[in-house]
Amino acid sequence: MMQNTRSVLLAGLALTLLTTACGRLEDANGGKGYAGKADTPAFSSGGGTYSTGEYKAGDKEGWKESLAVRAKGQNEYLRTPPRDGAAATK
Repeated sequence: MMQNTRSVLLAGLALTLLTTACGRLEDANGGKGYAGKADTPAFSSGGGTYSTGEYKAGDKEGWKESLAVRAKGQNEYLRTPPRDGAAATK
């Protein structure tokens, strides 16, 4: 009898969680939909605490170049010396 009651309680809890989690987003925000912050392109920020200062806000090409230089600096194959006289690949 105890197991049957436990099963009914677990089924009720699972049903409650499933119906609550599957609610529509529009209903959750008073019918307005997503209320989060709008995204801005990464290259448009420019400056800031963690930037290198190599590009200005809105300079997409400079931003791309900055990322490419950073990626090359993180490539272990380019940073380590070649073994047995083999050439490093780029």
